[in-house]
Amino acid sequence: MINMRKMLKQPWPLSVSVTFFCSLCFWFQVSMTQNYTTDPSEVRALNSIFKQWDTQAVPGLWNISGEPCSGSAINGTDFEDPANNPANNPGIICDCTYEKNTTCHITQLRVYALNKRGVFPEEFVALRYLTYLYEV
Repeated sequence: MINMRKMLKQPWPLSVSVTFFCSLCFWFQVSMTQNYTTDPSEVRALNSIFKQWDTQAVPGLWNISGEPCSGSAINGTDFEDPANNPANNPGIICDCTYEKNTTCHITQLRVYALNKRGVFPEEFVALRYLTYLYEV
């Protein structure tokens, strides 16, 4: 039989400890969720470029209509070699460490073998954090 007096004398009953631990885990999980957004001028530029080129993001890899810096754009996917991931074309890589991890900027763009001709879109000027462009 459970000795209630002994249990009540314990400074931290088991149920309180478990509740505290679960609450702490939940708080850390909530605090670790990503709350970042892509720079709106870069989103507009990317949408305009893709519209001019009559191309779009590969469904499921990253989201061109809402938050482009999502999915494969932020999970460390390597797209430098098209043989590694030919489906990720066009593709972007974002850096979300700006403004205390609240703002993402497009730093890499791959538009491999899209066979586009003409003038380079002036909207690329808005991608001021772009350090890598892979296109052939």
